[in-house]
Amino acid sequence: MSEEEKISFYGLGPFYYQYQGKRFDGSNWISKRALYLLMYLLLAKDRNVAAEELVDVFWEESDLEDGKNKLYNTIYLLRRSLAKDGIPKDIIESVSGGYSINSSYQIWTDWEYFEKKTNQLIHGEDLAVEELEHLFQLYRGDFFHSLRYEGWTEIQREKLRENYLTLIGVLSEKLFTAQKYRDTVNYLHSGIRYDPYRENFYLLYIKALVKLGRIAEAINSYKKCEKILKEELDVLPGQKLKEEYHRIRMNQDILEDIEVDLNENPVLSSGAMFCNMEVFNKIFELEIRYVKRFKKEFVLMIIDFNNVELELSLQKITEKVGNKLRTGDVVSILNNKVYILLRDMSLVNSGIIMTRFNQFYKELGLVKKPSIDIREIN
Repeated sequence: MSEEEKISFYGLGPFYYQYQGKRFDGSNWISKRALYLLMYLLLAKDRNVAAEELVDVFWEESDLEDGKNKLYNTIYLLRRSLAKDGIPKDIIESVSGGYSINSSYQIWTDWEYFEKKTNQLIHGEDLAVEELEHLFQLYRGDFFHSLRYEGWTEIQREKLRENYLTLIGVLSEKLFTAQKYRDTVNYLHSGIRYDPYRENFYLLYIKALVKLGRIAEAINSYKKCEKILKEELDVLPGQKLKEEYHRIRMNQDILEDIEVDLNENPVLSSGAMFCNMEVFNKIFELEIRYVKRFKKEFVLMIIDFNNVELELSLQKITEKVGNKLRTGDVVSILNNKVYILLRDMSLVNSGIIMTRFNQFYKELGLVKKPSIDIREIN
């Protein structure tokens, strides 16, 4: 069967269907009940639905005989309406006292496709960002939105809703890892608007805002989350979210308390922040407060270049050192010594940094290596 003969039904958001290049939404149908009956049969399209079941769902107030008469009339109107839109009326089959979607036709539904793909995510399969973005666009709104008060749509709607939120989480993580922070913020904004109680959304949202330099927005987003959780669920934000908030506030304190001349003390385009010793000491003090509050640790390294012959200036060497560190680490110079603060790191995990330094010393061709004092602060 060709692609043109496929009948596509869309139920994520306003309901409509497409056939042979034409789009229909049922707005011209004589009977809305007939349209809703079609939607029910599509949801149950892999089985034969007994007439009694349909009567119970759509004519609950009627006795069985009266309900069946109403059902037969609605099936007639359903087939007639489909035929007017050019869709073969035998797509609705009468089988053994019930009705079903004729399996000889090629039927595609957006909710089945969406559920299948997002279930792959839930089971740990990896999908490309482009495919995830396509799935995001496919979800135009809640399943069978116009029937949101009908009990028979509730289970499927909630399942697809959860899958949609999982999709946003996975997509946002991928974009954040790829350093596409603006896209991360945009997708998470949609997720938070859809479900304002997801702390993992707020956590990544705040981190992405910080990466974009939108510190005030990050702080306000935390406060919004804190307020919603308290008012609606009577709980406080979790530990990870609180830690991120306090880290942002400490960084904000640095910006407020100290005016840094960026021309004299530049932030490296990649790697660690390079600052003067006054700023370094302030960061050091705030970091001590942080690790004591949350029972964390950081590493302080002091590299002594006294009595070491250098072909490059210590300033140039320090900039190169900074480029081998992580964003968030801090570097400064005083009296031919390079001071390095490695955030969120313990001595156990600092080996990779030492390996980089040893390789760096080889690149510089130093006859004598500088001495290194390394301590864990907790």
